[in-house]
Amino acid sequence: MAPFHINKIIPHQLDQLFNVAHTYFYCISLWVLLERYRKTKNNPIKKVPQYQLIKKWLLLFTGIFSVITINFTAAMANMWLYDDKSVFLDRASGALLFASIVYVMLNTMVMFFPHIMYGLPFDHRNLAGNDAKISGSPAKIKEGSEENPSAADVQKPSSSINELQLFSPDYVVAIEELLEQSIGSQTYLQPNCSLTLISTELRLPAHHLTYYFNNIKKESFSNWRNNLRIAYAIRILSDDTFKQLTIEGIGEKVGFKSYSTFIRSFKKVTGKTPSDYMENRS
Repeated sequence: MAPFHINKIIPHQLDQLFNVAHTYFYCISLWVLLERYRKTKNNPIKKVPQYQLIKKWLLLFTGIFSVITINFTAAMANMWLYDDKSVFLDRASGALLFASIVYVMLNTMVMFFPHIMYGLPFDHRNLAGNDAKISGSPAKIKEGSEENPSAADVQKPSSSINELQLFSPDYVVAIEELLEQSIGSQTYLQPNCSLTLISTELRLPAHHLTYYFNNIKKESFSNWRNNLRIAYAIRILSDDTFKQLTIEGIGEKVGFKSYSTFIRSFKKVTGKTPSDYMENRS
């Protein structure tokens, strides 16, 4: 059987030289791009926390890749100097192992910081007219007669949409519509309702929902969920059909595992305890 040769077109040593040149070209290009962007002035993106996170990661990536490039060069130099592969492996194995481990760790970091993969934010200045629909902050819940409170019942318009955001307007609206579906199915009433559960139900990445609540809606997921629960509890307190339920029973019915958490959440939203609320209504 004829031996298999990978480098039939380009000689082996020339191929190795191209590999080294390629890594240096990529490394130098990274530093040039970072420096060029650093010199830009009056760029509003630079004030966004998302940009700061990506910038730090890119600096870390470029710095570590520079170290890997130097190690790779040392390894290739040893390969050129020593024709005996055993000598090469003995002298260059440490550098190659170090470069491999660091490169794997660097890419693994993205798994723990998924925001890095989002890309850079963009300007939502053209959405000022839609901010009441797709953005908001916690507000006092109005007494409602609907079985399923909508997002408008637990939020008020905010100017946050005028800030730089990460998701496109269409994607924000899509998330809002999916959350309305979740509200319609009353998932928030389940005792085990969590961001992960909602994410699975809506088939949305959990980190997308986290970014939506924290950076666009400007409230935590638990606060959003508890507001919906309290809105449902107010309906129950206003309905004679549920008169047989105790306050603790109402808390359990709307999904609170702890009686004290129900009381605290109810008072936070309405300014009154459930007992005071019932007395004022009678």
